[in-house]
Amino acid sequence: MLGYILRRVAWAVPTMIGISILSFVVMQLPPGDFLTSYAALLASQGEGIGAEQLERLREAYGLDQPIYVQYWKWISGIVFRGDFGVSMEWRCR
Repeated sequence: MLGYILRRVAWAVPTMIGISILSFVVMQLPPGDFLTSYAALLASQGEGIGAEQLERLREAYGLDQPIYVQYWKWISGIVFRGDFGVSMEWRCR
């Protein structure tokens, strides 16, 4: 019985890693990023956002980093701090 439990726990780790990578990839699939969509939304409402401000937001959210750095920051925040990050849509944690 103990062997069965240990095997199941051992398979749980790579399964969770695979699920996290798949989830991150799915979030990255839509073209552009959230800030591009946000800028388009503001433009459609008659408000504008400057390129400089957009670049500052991109740096603040880490969207200017390579994809593997973005993944590491995202998954390490979840695993080590229980922090799923800031909701870009709702502006809350």
